[in-house]
Amino acid sequence: MFRIQWKRKMSRGTSQIAMNFVKRIMTMDEKYVESIWSLLKSAIQEIQKKNNSGLSFEELYRNAYTMVLHKHGERLYSGLKEVVTHHLESKVREEVLRSFNCNFLQTLNQCWNDHQTSMVMIRDILMYMDRVYVQQNDVDNVYNLGLNIFRDQVRVITLANSML
Repeated sequence: MFRIQWKRKMSRGTSQIAMNFVKRIMTMDEKYVESIWSLLKSAIQEIQKKNNSGLSFEELYRNAYTMVLHKHGERLYSGLKEVVTHHLESKVREEVLRSFNCNFLQTLNQCWNDHQTSMVMIRDILMYMDRVYVQQNDVDNVYNLGLNIFRDQVRVITLANSML
């Protein structure tokens, strides 16, 4: 964000106006950042629960955009990683383990499809983070991050060994 400073110079009876651009560093209050993150976190959790009908994707996109714009992309990215990991560890992995003796492949396939669908919706909200923060920091995009976390948290071979 730039602010223009106007200065009037007087030289030999004529006046000249000079513009100086002063770069202002815009910062966000940490409480405000946390309130935005809290809103996004609860929206991500609702998406994962398949309860997204009441969400305003435009408002969520704007909030994610604001966080990245004000240099809080790392907070957003690491928070996303935490929320997705927690969901897969506590809900999905448990569901797959419970189904191990009955309908295992159906359950695993359904969990995989649900996770892919939720990551597409989350990706849509965090599209600006994908374009700016992810590219600048050479990290996985939102969708691939979610798929990699699924791979790491719901490992079929590890689950099978734990059941034997």
